Amino acid sequence: MDYIFFLMFKTQSSFLALLANFRIEDLLCPWKITIDFENKLITTRKRNWYLIGVDSDVIPWSNIRNVYINEHFLGADIHIKIYGATISALYLPKRDAKKIKNFLTLT
Repeated sequence: MDYIFFLMFKTQSSFLALLANFRIEDLLCPWKITIDFENKLITTRKRNWYLIGVDSDVIPWSNIRNVYINEHFLGADIHIKIYGATISALYLPKRDAKKIKNFLTLT
């Protein structure tokens, strides 16, 4: 019997960080980031302002040029530079942002 393990890392914006940085409008639609280790994809998602659809960006690891973390008193922003654009996930927990940077820079 074969077992298939799907390795994924998921995190989203911290409620406390959004509240402390006065981002009240983003409490209903936080940023979410998912790292898929099997397919080597990074997905960022954020519900749009009308709460009807979701804006998402999916990029493969091979397109990553730089990973930048901007730490706040509560939470951290992660900016992933790819060829031609930059994707961001804001107000993540600091430990999750550091894990993401370690995951992406080691492989």
